[in-house]
Amino acid sequence: MGLPEGFDIADIAISPALVLAPMAGITHLPFRRLVRKYGPPGLMFTEMLSARTLPAEFFDRPGFVQCDDAEHPISYQIFASCPEDAEAATRKLCEGPADIVDLNLACPAPEIAKKRKAGAHLLSDLDMVGKILSAMKAVSSVPITVKIRLGKVPDRGFLTDLSLVLKENEVAAVTIHPRITGEKLKRLSRWEYIGYMKSLMAVPVIGNGDVKGREDCLRMIDETGCDGVMVGRAAVQKPWIFSEIAGKQLDINGEFLLHVYREAVRLFSDYFEESRFLGRIKEFTWYFSKNMKFGHHFASLIQNADSLAMVKKIVDDKFSGSY
Repeated sequence: MGLPEGFDIADIAISPALVLAPMAGITHLPFRRLVRKYGPPGLMFTEMLSARTLPAEFFDRPGFVQCDDAEHPISYQIFASCPEDAEAATRKLCEGPADIVDLNLACPAPEIAKKRKAGAHLLSDLDMVGKILSAMKAVSSVPITVKIRLGKVPDRGFLTDLSLVLKENEVAAVTIHPRITGEKLKRLSRWEYIGYMKSLMAVPVIGNGDVKGREDCLRMIDETGCDGVMVGRAAVQKPWIFSEIAGKQLDINGEFLLHVYREAVRLFSDYFEESRFLGRIKEFTWYFSKNMKFGHHFASLIQNADSLAMVKKIVDDKFSGSY
């Protein structure tokens, strides 16, 4: 089976059938610009956004919610712990450039799941999931989607119960990351549950987890029947991964890697003030450096940089010796 041409979320065409995952601190506008340079997916996600603070954001200023005209279709993902916050955030996003609003039911991070009672925590309270989705649906002019995990244990009965809540609230698509709540990424995801979710839902199901290249992507589609594939951390390591999955042959040599990294520095530093730039480039570098033979050493040097000028000097002096 080859890569599907695409699928539709409500009346929005997603082509190719590839999706950039929402990743906090990573899938900001400059990173999405970097990905687009090398061949964009059919759908971009913003980084995960707090429903409580989102209404104070400005779409026309650098920050969490700004996007480019060329990014459409774009999905804005929120996390929320109550219907009121989710409703306010959805209303705000529908006033702006959002083509889709996605509710995160997957994030296991303690700050989100334990402290804020949002993300994956909500999978233990399907009644609240229904209330939040109902509040979002009531004010939304765009499709509402969700991203889920498996819950506390791999349980087809639980997924069946969850699917009923999603259907009742007319969710337009489901992304499933088939690991249990809190499970680390080192444990292989259970792709068979992607296929099971597909059997339950009449709307598109997007698979997510352990896709590191074209072969993994095609195998996930073949094994699960999913409508599309979401790629997360592998896209940070390889911002060109979507063109690779689409079948484009690239010469990934040291010169190419240096060009991509310098472009990331340029895009990030042009957009963010220096203090925020440093945090973002350091996060990016931990993933990108996996392409390099001595990448850990290079990433460690970048972690200690305290200015844009120092980052540029490290790149000039050390990058070539690291791959």
